Amino acid sequence: MAKTMEYFKVTEGPYSDVVEVDGDFLFLSGLVSEDLKTGKPVSGDITTETRQTLNNLETILKQHDSDMEHVIRVEVILSDFSQRDEMNAEYVKHFSSERMPARVCYGGVDLAGGCKIEIMTIARKAK
Repeated sequence: MAKTMEYFKVTEGPYSDVVEVDGDFLFLSGLVSEDLKTGKPVSGDITTETRQTLNNLETILKQHDSDMEHVIRVEVILSDFSQRDEMNAEYVKHFSSERMPARVCYGGVDLAGGCKIEIMTIARKAK
């Protein structure tokens, strides 16, 4: 059982953006392709939106003393599953080939704001 849990809220909505458990694990809510400074969507093709979403992930992990090397599991949701190969081509650029996280990917879902991709993540803090 978790000894401590910290909840970090940045966006509006009935959820926490990040939950830190026992000072070690990070559970991130779904991230989309938005500009983190303005909150405005960054629209484009699936490659552009994947890049922006993963850049957002890197930024948030850094804010919580972690990085892409410490990502354990990723859940990728695509509005159009036929774009999986294009998404994968960008996705692999953000992780070490020796340390790919566990992942599930599915599609055919209407995502908030008309986004093409949403990514949920579990990571460890860097020590």
